[in-house]
Amino acid sequence: MDMVCVIVWASDADAGTGDPAGLRSRIGAAVEGPLAALGVERYLVNVRDEAVAGAMIDVQVTERPVLAVVRARVPVASATALADLLEGARAIGPVSAWSVTASEPLPIADPTEGDRCEGMSQIAILRRPERIEREQWLRTWLEEHTTVAVDTQSTSGYLQHVVVRALTEDAPRIDAIVEEVLPLAAATDLTVFFGAPGDEARMAANMQAMGASTARFLDDGTVDAIPTGRYVMRIRGPHM
Repeated sequence: MDMVCVIVWASDADAGTGDPAGLRSRIGAAVEGPLAALGVERYLVNVRDEAVAGAMIDVQVTERPVLAVVRARVPVASATALADLLEGARAIGPVSAWSVTASEPLPIADPTEGDRCEGMSQIAILRRPERIEREQWLRTWLEEHTTVAVDTQSTSGYLQHVVVRALTEDAPRIDAIVEEVLPLAAATDLTVFFGAPGDEARMAANMQAMGASTARFLDDGTVDAIPTGRYVMRIRGPHM
């Protein structure tokens, strides 16, 4: 099955609302009917929640702030097949969507009960610099950088999405989306984030190695890094 990634952008009305539980409820009401009609039984929602408030790494270069990221495996990832889903999501806010691949070098441990995964989920939105060809960019990121990222951070789960194509006309150009799950303490302690709890010398070495690796395929201003909570949402009731 294909995967669709839907980003709901924040509007001025969303500023300072501070109600992630209410937002998840609104998302569920908007998308679960269309997803159930597609035979989908579970989907992912990432939103800023109380647990990641005040995160030290929080980078937004996209003009419109991200309100929520919704992902699901669907039978067909096309604008026509997903028209009802996209229309439903627009009840929450402005929407952009992409068909994406999904690779999981480090499987994410989703909860068996409850809907929030442990820790902090960092959503990174990547853009390929013009200086590097797509095939080389993918090879550097997927084949060479992945191990560095896992080794230099306290990553417990790592999910990579390569963008296949945009499904909405006004979608900004992005090339990939990454989800990294880290301990909750990583939100406010950089030594934990960079896999060196309480060891600033090791943290500095890991940061240097990570920076040198990312510099090969990313430039300043090409990455959003958004702290979120990852929620596994299950659709209850009959599925077609």
